[in-house]
Amino acid sequence: MSTRTGLAGEFICCAAIMRLEGDWSVVHSPMDRIDAIAFNEDIFLRIQIKTSSLKPAIAGQHKPFWHFQNGSGNKKKHLPDPSEIDIIAHVFLDHRRVAFYAAETVSQFSQRRPLHYADTPHLEQDSWDRAVQIVQERIK
Repeated sequence: MSTRTGLAGEFICCAAIMRLEGDWSVVHSPMDRIDAIAFNEDIFLRIQIKTSSLKPAIAGQHKPFWHFQNGSGNKKKHLPDPSEIDIIAHVFLDHRRVAFYAAETVSQFSQRRPLHYADTPHLEQDSWDRAVQIVQERIK
């Protein structure tokens, strides 16, 4: 993925967070492992953003899909560490939609999602609410 693709995904994610219920603010903060920080009066969340373009169908092999690489690191890949990252955001670049996951729920280095996944009704709000709830339980 190019830097431009990743940056586009980061801005789409930030815009999605600003539209969520709960009076969320967001700061784009591209640094090692953390791409954005979201906060409201109760909590702040460190977010790592992963972006995928739609992968085309290959005749006889598979239908179009989204493919996200959840691992970080140059040589040895590591899954998200909840002590460093709270939320993983999957940006469906071609549809400009985002799904959010609490870092501790991401257990695969690579995830594929079917074409229609990005069209799930209320995807952004529902996945955000679920992820934030899990993070809040962890930090209590």
